[in-house]
Amino acid sequence: DDPDNIDLYNGELPEGARLLGVGTRVSDFYIGTFDEPNVLFVSSATAREPLLELLKKFPTICWIHSRSAGVDFLISDFLASSEALLTNAKGMFSSTLAEYSMMACSYFAKDLPRLMRQKDVTAWQKYNVLELRGATFGIVGYGDIGRACAKLAKAYDMRVVALRRHPVKSMSDPYCDKVVGVNQLNELMAESDYILVAAPLTEATRGMIGTTQLSAAKEGAVIINVGRGTVVDE
Repeated sequence: DDPDNIDLYNGELPEGARLLGVGTRVSDFYIGTFDEPNVLFVSSATAREPLLELLKKFPTICWIHSRSAGVDFLISDFLASSEALLTNAKGMFSSTLAEYSMMACSYFAKDLPRLMRQKDVTAWQKYNVLELRGATFGIVGYGDIGRACAKLAKAYDMRVVALRRHPVKSMSDPYCDKVVGVNQLNELMAESDYILVAAPLTEATRGMIGTTQLSAAKEGAVIINVGRGTVVDE
């Protein structure tokens, strides 16, 4: 009954592929006796438990694909021990999030709340704004999303400082002015005017930005989190 699922039923599938079921619970899947599902597409943020049940019920599943880049909502010990291959949608939302990050920077630099207040009362008063050009854009988590954001930031002529687990992998990246390791997070916080959090949620990144890191940030710094909320311990 969900209109968003119409394409799942009526859309074109690769040759030889058949859609056996769509649902949010194991009981939604009425799979025939002779049908052996081998691919599972996951799009629900509450899929961890149903996924475990489906893997136990249908051991023929050998490929699980997540529609999101992050897979933290799926990970479990049972899944780790499974022989099923897990893939994600890396890069699917990178360009959109890059545009959003630049909008967020402009929101504060150009004082858009004040502009909207003036619009509401039709009082067009002059006020000063900041330039993004020359400002430092710190990126915590330099994966596909982080790099897409860096590309747009460089178009604004911002200075980009990127943090990743293995800095050597981005030392020659044309979008970075500086690349640092995880042990230099406070250094990035201290020199950035805008801090983009794009790190995936893992045990290592959960709460990686907390009191110590926020205290290291310069006064007036803007934090933009396009990753998981719990990476920042507020």
